[in-house]
Amino acid sequence: MKWGVFVKRVRRALSPYYRKYLSIKEDMHLYADTMRLIRIAAVKRPKIFYFGIVEHSNLGDMGQYYCIRRWIEDNFPGFPVHEFAATTVVAEKFGFLDKLERALGPEDIIIFQSGYTTQDLGGVHDLMHRVVIERFPNAKILMMPQTIYFKSKERKALTAKIYNLAKRMLFLARDKVSLKMAREMFPDVCVMLFPDIVTTLIGKYRFASPRSGILLCCRDDVEKHYRDEELKALSIRLSALVKTDFTDTTINVPHRKIKRDISSYLEREFERFARYRLIITDRFHGMVFALIANTPVIVLKTRDHKVTTGAEWLKSIYNDSVHLAESLDEAYSLAERLLNGEPVQPPASYFKEAYYDRLKEIAVKLWSGSLEPHHG
Repeated sequence: MKWGVFVKRVRRALSPYYRKYLSIKEDMHLYADTMRLIRIAAVKRPKIFYFGIVEHSNLGDMGQYYCIRRWIEDNFPGFPVHEFAATTVVAEKFGFLDKLERALGPEDIIIFQSGYTTQDLGGVHDLMHRVVIERFPNAKILMMPQTIYFKSKERKALTAKIYNLAKRMLFLARDKVSLKMAREMFPDVCVMLFPDIVTTLIGKYRFASPRSGILLCCRDDVEKHYRDEELKALSIRLSALVKTDFTDTTINVPHRKIKRDISSYLEREFERFARYRLIITDRFHGMVFALIANTPVIVLKTRDHKVTTGAEWLKSIYNDSVHLAESLDEAYSLAERLLNGEPVQPPASYFKEAYYDRLKEIAVKLWSGSLEPHHG
């Protein structure tokens, strides 16, 4: 018997046992995570429950996590922060919501992770939102900036029905399209337009490294608009102008390892973006990272509104640095022009002061009853 055939047979024979091992390992993790609530319930002091923390290695989402934690530390010093993944919250096996009911006090705050999580395209974050809101409709809730999109009318209606129970939830919409949807879906909820929190890092860093070439930061998921071969053809055309590299904001490092030294991973990524003369991206955070790195960015469209509407908002503040391309031919023409142009001036900080420095005040007013639910 050939060695390759033997290995395949062994793997096939062991596969059920390995799946069982993974299932047991996951159950042990869920059990341990849920049992933390028993210890938390014993501590009678105001605290924060941060739900839906990042469980993957996308540095854009990790950037949100990093900035949300910093915002909490700056605005609620002394509040213990208890983090739980969405998969733990929605797991019914060990009674997470029952234990949360004993742990959640009247002064406690629930914060939901930001992102493309109010949607029915996949994942369990929207389910997490619904089960928590339905069980705790009177809790103080801060929904960090969301992109909204639903294909199913039934799922959209269900989400709207349950979210509207949350009379003390501040829902932050990440773009104008999501804001319009939120106003229509959640008339009983306080809804406001707020930028992605990673924008608070724009203007914080200065980079002195030499710049050369173009970096294409392109996604590889259902949101992508252009096929791989089309992007490859663009890179070949651009390579005739300058050296052109490919990347993505998802890196091949376990997410738990990234979280242990998250600032270093993010700053290395910003420094990498700062070594190029130009970024071309269809990633929302690829665009934000470019601004953090003070590198002009050309934004490619995706299948939904998330990236382009975000780009329009950022362009309204940083007009010289953000450029929208309706086609790959236009992206190439813009690249030619930008490579021959003058370097852009370092961006000033804007979103932190204009939005996040006043977020706590808005939320506290809503939670205390001195701010009526409205649509800002």
